[in-house]
Amino acid sequence: MSGLGTNTAGKEMVNLQVVENICEPKDERLERILREHIDKHRRKAALADRAFTAATWSIAAVGLGILGFVIAAIFVRGLGTALDPGFLFGKPQAIKEGGGIGPMVASSFYLALLTVALVVPVGVGAAVYMSEFARESRAARLVRFGADSLSAVPSVVFGIFGMVLFVVYFGLGYSLLAGALTLTLLNLPTVMRTSEEALKAVPASYREASLALGATRWETVKKVVLPSAVPGITTGAVLAMGRIVGESAAVIYTVGIFVRKIPVSPLKPAAPMAAHIWHTYTEGALVSDWMRIANGEAAFLLLLVLALNLAARLAARLLAKKTGTVKESG
Repeated sequence: MSGLGTNTAGKEMVNLQVVENICEPKDERLERILREHIDKHRRKAALADRAFTAATWSIAAVGLGILGFVIAAIFVRGLGTALDPGFLFGKPQAIKEGGGIGPMVASSFYLALLTVALVVPVGVGAAVYMSEFARESRAARLVRFGADSLSAVPSVVFGIFGMVLFVVYFGLGYSLLAGALTLTLLNLPTVMRTSEEALKAVPASYREASLALGATRWETVKKVVLPSAVPGITTGAVLAMGRIVGESAAVIYTVGIFVRKIPVSPLKPAAPMAAHIWHTYTEGALVSDWMRIANGEAAFLLLLVLALNLAARLAARLLAKKTGTVKESG
């Protein structure tokens, strides 16, 4: 019996060794196959990542290169003229050379300030209502969809609409007021949506704390929410001013394209810089130095728009520090 048991135990040990010898190479082979498969996919992923990164940087470089070429071309042609005080503050000439763009610069600032005075109260008020008081209903979603859709409408459509409504129907004629009303309609969706996003960025805990202290809904909005959203609202207003200054299509049909004197009344015609540049390139050939005037005015307009964009960022940063908000809006 003992011999039989010994033989049986020996056979089991031999069988176990055979099984181990068979399984061990299979495990190593399976591990090697899995490692090779993982390394292969890792190399493919790394190669795809490098390819897409290179493509992204190439596209960005092309876009920035085109933008830089346009800016450089404008500055090379007109920066020297744009920085000439006699050109900036001088009166334009209809026939002889040597004219300036003083009335056009004044018209642009006049139109921008008048439009901002109209669009900011209406846009911010609509944003406050949509963000703080309106319920999430179908009507509210429809208003937001309409605002987003109007933001994509070409400005020339607003210009023709403003000409028909304000210039002709209401009898305002070509004037700063007609242009300001048209640009108000053009920029209202943008101001409303940017202000609404700035209001939504205010933490809900601010509202809850104010309401818990006994403040009404309107007091909470006026004393807590609006001051916290001022950086974003200010950024949107300054960016809208930059768009107003650089707008041409809507201005040509409502404000005017050439004046000799600085307009005083909002009911008088004017000639913002963008409209005057278009007029100079298309109809200003009577003046021998029209190219100098157009290039200098374009360079100054570009400088002004860049300055307004930088001012928007700086104002947002300073107001964010002043109000104590951690995250900047815009």
